[in-house]
Amino acid sequence: MNKEYEYSFKVKDITSFINYCISNKYQLKKECEQTRTLYKNGGKVMARITKNIYKDNEIEVLSFKDDDMSDNTLKVSRESKELLINDDNREFVESLLEILELKESKKLIRKRYVYEKDNVIFEIDKYLDPVMNVVAIEGNKEEVDKVYDDIKHIVDDEVVD
Repeated sequence: MNKEYEYSFKVKDITSFINYCISNKYQLKKECEQTRTLYKNGGKVMARITKNIYKDNEIEVLSFKDDDMSDNTLKVSRESKELLINDDNREFVESLLEILELKESKKLIRKRYVYEKDNVIFEIDKYLDPVMNVVAIEGNKEEVDKVYDDIKHIVDDEVVD
């Protein structure tokens, strides 16, 4: 189980953050459309089935994460490893959700850009449904705090109240 240290915030536009990543030599690691379905049961953990749609293929994964949908900018949460969903285990995944009484709660559709440099990951999302933009910076505490301080002026200009 991974512990995730993440700054996450809604923004008016993602362009400034993509430009920051490019000008600071972050590498684009992933660009895809995603459909993420959240499953909840009122407990502390939620399940997520995420379909990543790339130009030439699709990958679907199951993961679990602490259920913290607050608007806090800084979140520290647990996150499971991903399980690749395929025809051989789809029935198992469905039965797992059922036995844990996790019911579909929300479906999110977005375009995701993932940039990475020195153990810092930017996840930059342009949501199509619901319509919004979200930027997250993940990694170890010291490095992420440093990057967040470096972009604080961009965040202040772009954050949605």
